[in-house]
Amino acid sequence: MIAKPISPKHRILIDKMSRSRRVAALACLSLLPAAARAYDDAGLSLFKQGRIQGSLTAGYGEFHDNNYFIAGLGGGYFVANGLETDVNADAWLGSRPQIYDVSPQIRYIFLHLFDWKPYIGALYRRTFYTHTFPAIDSAGARAGFVYPVSPNAYLNVGAVYEHYFNCDTGAYTRCDQVYPELGVAFSL
Repeated sequence: MIAKPISPKHRILIDKMSRSRRVAALACLSLLPAAARAYDDAGLSLFKQGRIQGSLTAGYGEFHDNNYFIAGLGGGYFVANGLETDVNADAWLGSRPQIYDVSPQIRYIFLHLFDWKPYIGALYRRTFYTHTFPAIDSAGARAGFVYPVSPNAYLNVGAVYEHYFNCDTGAYTRCDQVYPELGVAFSL
């Protein structure tokens, strides 16, 4: 599957990708004021049918001893109250190989349970490399909580399980991973 053999010290792709996503999420969280509080109507309007949600991400990542700046863009749409579909794309820039991924996702937020609203979801991800590595697919599930902080923004805290298909265990440290997700989303 992979053109060149990879030494044991380079078997870090999956671990480094999840670490950079955590760094990007924490950077987004630091942008919120410490005194943020829940929206008066418990944030229900944030998740109503027809709402549009957008995201920008930035961070740092490492892959095969190379350093990367990670830039991401995403957008979502609530097709029903609490049910969101979205697509996210990330670019790992500044070193070779450049890495790009695209991820369609779906998530359901349980609106009437708590101030911290639980959610469940699923994702698919396709990761592309500009040199040496073939593209790889993954799919997974997520669960966690969202917390409205204004009429147009909410916090997101959860966990993701992701499985990589056709994963070469000689090239990747593992083909399954669990990692936290933290973030801030803005809605229109």
